[in-house]
Formats: sequence, structure tokens, C-alpha cells
Amino acid sequence: MTAKESMSADNDDGIDLVVLWRMLWRYRFLIGSTTILAGIAAAILALIATPIYRAEVVLTEVRDGGMSGATSLANQLGGLAGLAGISLATGSANSNARATLESRRLAEEFIKRHSLLDALFEASSEPPTLWLGVLRLRDGVLSIGEDRRRGTLNVAIEWADPKMAADWANEFVALANELIRTRAIDDSTRNIAYLNEQIERTNVMEVQRVMYNLIEAETKNLMLANVRLDYAFNVIDPAVPPVQSSLVQGHVGSHEREP
Repeated sequence: MTAKESMSADNDDGIDLVVLWRMLWRYRFLIGSTTILAGIAAAILALIATPIYRAEVVLTEVRDGGMSGATSLANQLGGLAGLAGISLATGSANSNARATLESRRLAEEFIKRHSLLDALFEASSEPPTLWLGVLRLRDGVLSIGEDRRRGTLNVAIEWADPKMAADWANEFVALANELIRTRAIDDSTRNIAYLNEQIERTNVMEVQRVMYNLIEAETKNLMLANVRLDYAFNVIDPAVPPVQSSLVQGHVGSHEREP
């Protein structure tokens, strides 16, 4: 580049800066008013917005060998049961614990127990039905995730009240354990009654022996279900009231998102 071309480029840069400065000065009032209005809008939004707090429970599924022992004994019964005309259903009471945690039934029971419909529909014109309440709970309040690396599950509640968020997260897991425990108690009680009936109906000693062993296994399961509160899920870290909000929303009752 020659000296003349260099001087021409410097002049062009100087002219461009002068033009830019003149343009900014010409529209200074528009730029200033826009900046002030944006600041006022942000301040108003910060004042009227509701902080949302996220409380989370970390848990693991309980892997119990009690029911696996009963299943093994039932397999021993095998062909003997067929010869005796006995049909015995076996399976772990908490084998579908994760499915129960994510089920509509659990969400419905949680809403009913805590009378959440009014809170979920506080700022909505929709009728507070239980069916819609489950959708709102799942879409805007409750989330269930999995940490595959650590092998844990996470149950989180997002709500405007941090203490309520923590209480609900802990109570949701407790309710899941309660429902699965209740089903396990009912199943074991039914199985024990059924096995006692079948013992009276058969004279095959081998069948009776295995049935007595099955009754012993079912009795163990019944005892565990009655005394262990964390029957299906073991809580590693219970939820505590969060100090800082995780996000901001205009109103919790109208907060909706797809999981």
C-alpha cells in the first residue's frame, strides 16, 4: 500500500467515526429514552415477579432379596403345583416402584391429600378438576429425573414458598413409599391366606413343604413392609427449604411447561 492509499484509508475511518458520532448525537434523545424505559420495565418486572424455589429429594430404589427368595421357592414348586392344580402368582411388590413414582395415581393421591387444586388453579379461569390438576402438577411443579452416573433418582418441587416446596417434595416420596408398602402388605396377606388354603387341599408332601417355605418368605416380606417406612425408595438426601430461587415467574398458578 502506498503512502497516498494509507492516508486515504485513515481519512475514510475518520469520516466513518464522525458520521457515526453525528448519528448517535442526532438520535440521543431516542436512545436515552429507550434505555430508561427498558430499565424501568426491568425494575417493574423484578418487583411484580414471583421467585420460584426448587427443592429436591435424592433417592435410590430399594433392592430387596426377600421377594427374590419367594420367587425362587415358587420355581421349586414348578410342576408340582401343576399336578396339584395350584396357580401361584409371584413377583416383587416394589418391582415397578419407578413406574409408581411417575404414575397418575400417585399424583392424584398427592393432590387430594394436600388439597392442592385451589393453589394450582389460583390464577386460572379453568375449572379446578383433578384431571387438569395432575397436568399442572406435572407440567409446572413436579419433576422426576435420574442421575445414571450416580444411580440415583431426583424428585423436585418448584414453588413460590421454599418451605412448602421442601415439604411437598419429601411428602411426595413418602406417599410413594406408603402406596407401595400398602400394596405389598395386601399382596403378602392374600398370598399367605391362599397358601394356607392350598395346604389344606393337597396331600402331596413336597408341595406342602414348598408352600410352608413360601409362607415363611411372605411372612418376612409382610414384616418388612410393616416396619420399614422407606420400603421402595431409600432417601439419600431429603429436601430442605432452598435459600435462593431457581427461576422467576409471574405467577406460580399459571406456570406451565412440558416435561
